[in-house]
Amino acid sequence: MTQRPKHPRSALITGASAGIGRALAERLASRGTDVVLVARRAELLDEVRAGIERSGGRARVLALDVSRPDEVVEAIAALDRELPLDMVVANAGIGGSIAASDMTWAKVAPVLQINVMGAISTLCAALPGMIARGRGHVVGVSSLAGIRGLPKTAPYSASKAALSTFLESLAIDLEETGVFVTDVRPGYVKTDLTAGRTYKMPGLMELADAIDIITRGLDDGARVVAFPKRLAAALGATRALPIAAYAKLARRVISR
Repeated sequence: MTQRPKHPRSALITGASAGIGRALAERLASRGTDVVLVARRAELLDEVRAGIERSGGRARVLALDVSRPDEVVEAIAALDRELPLDMVVANAGIGGSIAASDMTWAKVAPVLQINVMGAISTLCAALPGMIARGRGHVVGVSSLAGIRGLPKTAPYSASKAALSTFLESLAIDLEETGVFVTDVRPGYVKTDLTAGRTYKMPGLMELADAIDIITRGLDDGARVVAFPKRLAAALGATRALPIAAYAKLARRVISR
């Protein structure tokens, strides 16, 4: 059986220029992990790296666009040969509400390209090295929105459900390899993604509190880290509802 992951000596995190990715990188670096910061804009990553180094941590920058999965695989695989990665966190993602009446492929495609292709290519790039070494921890940041389809979020909910299902299958396949898998499923967290939104966000959580929960889950080797607990439990319970009953409930409770 897969052993509980040890504290990572090295970790690569996508979407590390802001929000959960940045905060998680800073937290891991403060505990002695060498972090690799990945995002599109090198100048923003340089700011994060400088802050980590001022605090006594170690970080390097890898500018990548996760919407280009072939480039992601090539770059991360090359890095892993140089710096064997103990942990890879596929965190980069985009959201946004898209009503069915306004939906076009041009709006949907980027969500799937980044949230599905970008995330899965990030994890696939690290797997061969981890399996060969017999150790590692791959982490995907999905969402509670992937538990059931939410109103006006069909592309986003679908993308996060796809990532969660991928991680679930991966965990089964990697059971005896020494490579661990964690699916992080946040609810609403105070980041740039939620700033300025006017619709109701139940259980909206401070970023520092979310990072506390995530790091505890990673330290404990949790297969799934879903929070806040009450919202996660409520959404999980809706799986037992028929689609008609769930749709009525979702329209009444969740408005965007």
